[in-house]
Amino acid sequence: MRFTLLVSAVATALSFSSVAGDWPGHRFVEASFLSFEDKFEGDRNDFSGYGLKGSFLINQHLFIAGQYSRVEDTVRFSDGYDNYRIYNRAIGLGVITPVAPNTVLDLAGYFGNYRLEDKIVEGNVIFLDRDKYDYLKAEATLRSMITPQVELYGRLGYEYLDEPRLVDKNQFTQAIGLHYFLSRNLSFLAEFERGDFLGGSYTQGRLGARFSF
Repeated sequence: MRFTLLVSAVATALSFSSVAGDWPGHRFVEASFLSFEDKFEGDRNDFSGYGLKGSFLINQHLFIAGQYSRVEDTVRFSDGYDNYRIYNRAIGLGVITPVAPNTVLDLAGYFGNYRLEDKIVEGNVIFLDRDKYDYLKAEATLRSMITPQVELYGRLGYEYLDEPRLVDKNQFTQAIGLHYFLSRNLSFLAEFERGDFLGGSYTQGRLGARFSF
């Protein structure tokens, strides 16, 4: 009886390990459209742009990942315009932990930065202001293939901003999303995210496509 239980446990562990190594969400390149809204001291700004992501397996339990996004908003007036852009880039390392059949937990750490650029053109006068905020980020993402075509996931994140001018350097994020796989390699995604951003708050919607390999 004990031998049977031991064999069953080993087989389950190997099965979970295989699931983690074969999981389509750990080897991919992705592009998406972003709708970003931030709120700060009663003011609201609406942005749109694009995001790029990629992830590559080191082995069955480790992956490296990178992400980049750019969103912008342009306000035009009689003799010029104000263009505001937010760039976000990060690179990190993650650990894959199987927790149940068809379900894995990703724990990842990232180093990245936000770059804010405000360009005001008024007649022949151009004003350009830039700020940069470095951060360290930790994320926990629970992924589950609820059907062979649909993956659901939830994500919690924490960021520490290396910026002495900010009173509160801690930022927290939450996200939910899904992937619909047309094939093993191609999927469409939808995601909603919200959290803290540079002393204010934000919400972000994401629609895109992912190629897994």
